[in-house]
Amino acid sequence: MKFLLLIHNNPEALDGLTPEQRQALVGGREVAERIHRLRETGELVTILALHDPSQSKTVQVVGGTPVISDRPFLETKEFLAGGLVVEVTSLERALEIAAEIPYAAVQRIEVRPVRDFEAEALAGLDLGP
Repeated sequence: MKFLLLIHNNPEALDGLTPEQRQALVGGREVAERIHRLRETGELVTILALHDPSQSKTVQVVGGTPVISDRPFLETKEFLAGGLVVEVTSLERALEIAAEIPYAAVQRIEVRPVRDFEAEALAGLDLGP
């Protein structure tokens, strides 16, 4: 089963942390060792690290024309910072891995099952040779 471990960020939650403590949340030896262990077990599929939402663009097709805006319009203190895709035997294992992410000490990690969308989308289609 694949799961996406979504890492949410709220910069206010980081207030009061030293630069060293902030770095320990996203890098350093402990994080590198965890990544290495997950790669060795074959459980880590990929890691996604997203830029700040201020660098985002959105696209919506209105009347057949793509409308592009510079960034999301919603004002929010919390945003999606990134995530990991893991392939594990159970939800319980995915939750264990999420709890080991250092960022879980200051922010929540959302664990969401990944659908096999490609199989769903192609189910029943006869695309022929």
